[in-house]
Amino acid sequence: MRTRALSPDDVAAVARLRARVDTYWFGAPESDEAETAEELARVASEHGLLVVDGDRLVGALWWWSTTGTVLVDPAAADSDAVIAVSLDFAERIGVPEVHALSRDERLRAALDARGWRHTHSGFDLLRPVSDDWTLPAPHWPAGVALAPFASLDPHDVHELIYVAAEWSAVPGHVTRPLAEWRSIFLDPVSPDLHLVAARGDRLVGVALGRIFADGTGWLAQLAVARADRGHGLGRALLLAALRHYRTAGATVLGLGVEAENATALRLYEGVGLRIDREWQTFAY
Repeated sequence: MRTRALSPDDVAAVARLRARVDTYWFGAPESDEAETAEELARVASEHGLLVVDGDRLVGALWWWSTTGTVLVDPAAADSDAVIAVSLDFAERIGVPEVHALSRDERLRAALDARGWRHTHSGFDLLRPVSDDWTLPAPHWPAGVALAPFASLDPHDVHELIYVAAEWSAVPGHVTRPLAEWRSIFLDPVSPDLHLVAARGDRLVGVALGRIFADGTGWLAQLAVARADRGHGLGRALLLAALRHYRTAGATVLGLGVEAENATALRLYEGVGLRIDREWQTFAY
């Protein structure tokens, strides 16, 4: 078994590895090669590692922004060794956090044994679109209406999310600089998939989403200005976004939520979404 640095030429191999990992844990691949390329394009060359056994890629770790991603081939002959090599690298380059699927007992045990500390968890809520799941039409608070997203200045939407809605006040949420935020939520996605609500000329709520290659309509950010909460705007935006993704062809609808955000979790479950998996964040 040997290691080498991650390079742009490795996108296809990493996408195949990710497909094997997804199929093992979730039953089917959830990302395609283009989506893998989009993610790896953000990773500095010194922040990515591949683990190779013979001519087969059996592990990968990369770090971008705040969190490291670890992939281990479920068919690896010695998955413990793959994990150990990956975490050696993570500790050496100073990766602050790593996500681990709660069901991945082998990775979680390795993190615990090496002194990584479980700091918080998040849930992915997913549900297939079906005739027996009714999403009612949204009811908008008085004076609030949807505005054309494409005509907005991204800076104003960024300010709504991180200042007016105080996004990072939720445990587990981080404030992303404008350029980084755009590269994740705006640049790869058609503006037609995003919804923004306004009261007159003031932006009061936003739902940013996309439809992934596997057909999942994903609500990536849902934010309501703190001054405008308590009147049903969050629920209206949630319903409008999910109905919008369904109309656009999504076959599964979903989003992520921090486990400590009990109010949001109740809202999401209240419209029919269900917890599908838990991600645990470990800090070193």
